Amino acid sequence: MIIQNQAGSLPSSRQAAGTPNNPGGTFGEAFVSELAPVYYSLMKAGKIYSISSATTTTATAFTGGAAGTPIFGIYNPATSGTDLVILQARVGIRTTGTTAATLDYNFFSVNQGGVAVTGTQTQCRNMYSQASTGSVAYAMVNTANTAALASTLIAPSISVGNATTTAGLNAGVLVDDVKGAIIVAPGVYLAFGASGTLAVASVDYSLIWAEIPA
Repeated sequence: MIIQNQAGSLPSSRQAAGTPNNPGGTFGEAFVSELAPVYYSLMKAGKIYSISSATTTTATAFTGGAAGTPIFGIYNPATSGTDLVILQARVGIRTTGTTAATLDYNFFSVNQGGVAVTGTQTQCRNMYSQASTGSVAYAMVNTANTAALASTLIAPSISVGNATTTAGLNAGVLVDDVKGAIIVAPGVYLAFGASGTLAVASVDYSLIWAEIPA
């Protein structure tokens, strides 16, 4: 994608005089600055939120059933006027425990058709201010998602693979860098769930998204 560049630009706050030219490429395309990290502007504006779960066992197995218990359930109220733009899912595995199983994590979603999802609510955390206020999302962690309709698998996420009866350690945090490829529109429910359950495991989870006017 080419972004056409204008010949001139406003002076910076530190420039005493003159109107600088903004350098471009062969076709007049603008150069992109990497002065700030990719999500800095959204973060600084207070638009990025997260939920997390620090747990000693993995959550109940979830494969999209109605009113199920995923690791994370997020309902975007139909009147929110806001899109929830998923940025990352993170899974930190200290140990996979002592149950032989195959385990992966997936995203499920459904349009609720005006039916709100409820359950024990977990307040979302603003990633800039660290305040647990301001999000339009109704988030639930490891709890039954009451009134959630049966949801459809929309994207596989992180896979642990074959967990054996011998506890295994993870080399690092597993990250699904979604980068906005999943959006929870107003009236839509999203679940992030594990395909199976492990015994005596120790796993942490987090989901990070931006809230953008719809």
